[in-house]
Amino acid sequence: MNETLISACMMFLVPATLLFGALGVANSSFLKVLVCLLGVATTGLWLYRIWWWTNLSLIDRRTALGLAGMFACAWLVTFLVQLKNVFSR
Repeated sequence: MNETLISACMMFLVPATLLFGALGVANSSFLKVLVCLLGVATTGLWLYRIWWWTNLSLIDRRTALGLAGMFACAWLVTFLVQLKNVFSR
């Protein structure tokens, strides 16, 4: 796998993972929604970066997009749940 790609994925993977921990300790609905927005934005930038990366092999591109896509789906579901919780009160 491309070393630059590994470094780029780590650059996004670490903050996306730490934000899940921040979501767990957030004590207000507003803060949880804000953390979710940061998570969605981080994984969105990650997907954007991989999508427009030139000279990547097909397997590297699919692997990186799969990893970023899993995090993006998790953050999107979490964000939607938090929005539902905010509006159901």
